[in-house]
Amino acid sequence: MKCGKKDTWNKMKRGIFMSEVIIRLCERDDLSDVVKLMNELREVAQGDEIAFRDVNKIFTEMEQRPGLYLNVVAEISGKVVGFISAIFYRTVFHKGGTALINELIITQAERGKGIGKRLVQMIQEEALKRGFDEVEVGTEKTNEGAQGFYRRCGFNEEYVLLGMEFE
Repeated sequence: MKCGKKDTWNKMKRGIFMSEVIIRLCERDDLSDVVKLMNELREVAQGDEIAFRDVNKIFTEMEQRPGLYLNVVAEISGKVVGFISAIFYRTVFHKGGTALINELIITQAERGKGIGKRLVQMIQEEALKRGFDEVEVGTEKTNEGAQGFYRRCGFNEEYVLLGMEFE
C-alpha cells in the first residue's frame, strides 16, 4: 500500500519540503494549532470540544512512550495545517504488528493538495521500518470524504471495527 512517493524516516526528522509544505514530528509548541485542527475535525466526527489542557496532557503521556505513539504535523509558512497521530502495537495473534492511524486532519483550505497522503505515507514508512506488516484506520461511518480518501491511498474494508462509548 503506497500513498505518494517514498521518503525516509531520517528526512522526516529534519522536515521534508514539499513545495512550501514541511512534514515533521509534532512538538509541544504545535499543540495550540493541533487543538484548532482537532476542533475542525469535529465538523465531520462526533465528539466534545477539544481543550488545550486535554491535548497537552495526552501529548505528555504519548511523549513518554515514543515507541508506541507517533505524532506528525504538516506546516506551511510556519503554520501547522495538518496533523496525524498513530499507535504502533503487536498482538499474540497478529505478530507482524499494526500501525493504527487514530487521527488525521488537514485544515479545510489546504485539502486536496496531497498533504494528507504524505502524512499517511510517513506512517506507512515508519511501520515498515519497525517491521510491521499493516496500517489500519477507522473513520466515522458517516464520514464518506475520509473513507474515499483512505481508499485512494490503498486502504480497503478488510475488517469491521465495532465501538462502544462509555457515558
